[in-house]
Amino acid sequence: MQMDDDQRLIKAILAGSRSSFEELMQMYNKKIFNFILRMVRNQETAVELTQDFFLKIYTNLEKYNFQYKFSTWAYRICYNLVLDHIRKQRGLTCSLDDDSVSPQELVQAEHFTKDSGFSLMAAEEIRLLLWEAVDQLPLKFRELILMRFMQELKYEEIAEITGLPVGTVKNRIFKAKEFLRAEMENHEMLI
Repeated sequence: MQMDDDQRLIKAILAGSRSSFEELMQMYNKKIFNFILRMVRNQETAVELTQDFFLKIYTNLEKYNFQYKFSTWAYRICYNLVLDHIRKQRGLTCSLDDDSVSPQELVQAEHFTKDSGFSLMAAEEIRLLLWEAVDQLPLKFRELILMRFMQELKYEEIAEITGLPVGTVKNRIFKAKEFLRAEMENHEMLI
């Protein structure tokens, strides 16, 4: 069996190398944090959960099975950690920023009249609207969209992480993309 870079780092960590664990953290920190942030929608909570994730990885690393990709195992731990947090917080509600600018207000604003500036601002507005639409997705769709497009995981990896059949993963991602497309059309962001 051929070992990948993650697995070589894990071997070194298990042999006592702290620098290898720091390297592993650097490799995964941004992706894990961004995934958690999009799931919980709170930066402080995302920082805490990211720290919890790495602590969990470190304390359970001896349970990792080298026959599987480390990233799949790690994302499974992250996924379960986030779901546990969401279940505990189920009664709390999250709101979107109230001070967001509508697409119509953005187009009418005086300081966005230059073509290059307008194009940049229009692209940013589309990105913000898309993330707002992702945030509005029910959890069972949002988590899959984030894994597929933010973490760039394959359908099979997502199925393994979530415990869902590959067909269900594909179906839910399709439905989520249809919802997002409809939201963008409602805001007249798609031609």
